[in-house]
Amino acid sequence: MIRLNTVKADIRAAREKLAARIGQRDLILKERDQAQIRSLEASKQLGVNDQVQILLQKSSEYARQQVKGRVEQIVTQALQVVFPERGYAFHIVLDVKGLQPIAEYWLYSEGVMRQMVGPDYGRGGGAVDVVTLALRLALAELEQIDGPLLMDEVGKHVSAEFAPNVAFFLKEYSKQLGRQIILITHNEHLAAVGDRSLRVSQKRNGESEVRAI
Repeated sequence: MIRLNTVKADIRAAREKLAARIGQRDLILKERDQAQIRSLEASKQLGVNDQVQILLQKSSEYARQQVKGRVEQIVTQALQVVFPERGYAFHIVLDVKGLQPIAEYWLYSEGVMRQMVGPDYGRGGGAVDVVTLALRLALAELEQIDGPLLMDEVGKHVSAEFAPNVAFFLKEYSKQLGRQIILITHNEHLAAVGDRSLRVSQKRNGESEVRAI
């Protein structure tokens, strides 16, 4: 009888140990997946920055200063509209390395100036999202890209408190430039601000249903 109880206790302990290891494995897999998502987001955001670098490299010195000023203006305007109480300002510092102009991004807020570097984009965050959004708008304007702008899940790291401000900024920017913006989003504030909004949902049979909202 004692031997049987010992065996049962050993089995119970083994099960608990196995459950703990499974839990650890699931946590590691979850963290890995989240890291991969952050890496993809960082790559996309850094891709926008690379395009700005290319635009600056293609420009003459005079044009480069014009581009710098306009990008700073658009990004700063976006940050101040979305976060009106934080005193954000966006600055580009131009340098030359290997005979090529290089742009460094600096973010001023609440009396502190800090450089935005690669890891900032991996961590995401509301301010980084808004900077990336504004850089895309600036690129489209400066490169004189025709047609509507297509955007997917912009400002998704911006907190609910400031989401309506993102919607207001996009609406005003669209009006000022007379440019149509087609946006895919799960954010109700962004969906509501559109001149026309469509909701796409999946029915039980797997078919998609589209209706105006």
